[in-house]
Amino acid sequence: MSRKTAREQAFKILFAIDVGENTIEEAMEIAIPSLNDQGQKKFVLDEVNGVLNNLESIDEIINKYSGDWKVNRMASSDRNILRIAIYEILYRDDIPASVSINEAVEIAKKYSDEKSYKFINGLLGSVVREYESK
Repeated sequence: MSRKTAREQAFKILFAIDVGENTIEEAMEIAIPSLNDQGQKKFVLDEVNGVLNNLESIDEIINKYSGDWKVNRMASSDRNILRIAIYEILYRDDIPASVSINEAVEIAKKYSDEKSYKFINGLLGSVVREYESK
């Protein structure tokens, strides 16, 4: 499994937690019941735990750049895609911001409506511009 696929799995778990109010373990059983590769499992869990452990600050950043579309009004798919990408941009020095943005856009094209990927791309671009200038 590639990191691209692992990000998609992390998205599915976060979605299951967000929408279904599942625990991480329950969400993993729902989203990826047969993930056996320990390296990939670690990456997926690092992503999920990283988002959940920094959820408040990540959601504040989303709210800052989303205009009238506050995180609680967004489609759950969009907000969880944004959460993963912002987590990576701010907390994962081993992942280039451009990779995080590109992966978020690709996941949005697959799981969100046809306009979401543009919104996600623009919001993440704004986040990167601000945080790279610091």
